[in-house]
Amino acid sequence: MLKKIENIASAAEFKNNSHYVGGLQSLPGFSGGKTNLSDSLSFSSAFKYLSQLKWQLKSLVHTENDEIVLEFRVENFIFQSKVNINDCSSTNINYKIINYNDLSSSEHKYQIIISFDFEPEVYTEPSLSSSIKYLNSLFDKFASYDSILSKTSNNTEINSFFLDDWYNQLRYELSLIHRNLICFVEKVTGEVLSTKLRITPDSISDEKLIKILEINVKS
Repeated sequence: MLKKIENIASAAEFKNNSHYVGGLQSLPGFSGGKTNLSDSLSFSSAFKYLSQLKWQLKSLVHTENDEIVLEFRVENFIFQSKVNINDCSSTNINYKIINYNDLSSSEHKYQIIISFDFEPEVYTEPSLSSSIKYLNSLFDKFASYDSILSKTSNNTEINSFFLDDWYNQLRYELSLIHRNLICFVEKVTGEVLSTKLRITPDSISDEKLIKILEINVKS
């Protein structure tokens, strides 16, 4: 089944979407191009699940390396990530995130690449739980320090500063989003991917479990 997956969307309304946010480049290591969406699986359990989450799938690409590359919208944010079918890692998960609409306190859009280690405790949450409360707070903080960011957006100390207030909460929130994404991919592919994610590590490293790798300020 997996080999037949090219690009799919939850409904025809996602075709030629005039609200699509352009300019999202691939994360490092991404391969494969993005093509037009179709509604071939619009009534499957996978897309019913997305509909219940109130998420919008923008694109899904299965690459030659057995990676599923996804772009999807959750409320005010566009997310871009990838899932390796053969090795669904629980560490160093990368997401590219950009605010879809202008923030009330800034005319800019902020595009970040954020890396985190998965928090397996999110599996105690109801299956349709999803939250971006702390992500909203993070982007509001970007807007508050807009003049600094415009000059030092890739400074590691500046990036760490933005996480200080919501370090654990944001990691948990992103892990919950990732859990839901993995559940969706499992439904689409028929593969079991979450086994490794459910395991709590024997030891927790002193190294930070979440970090912003890059912040870019868009006009």
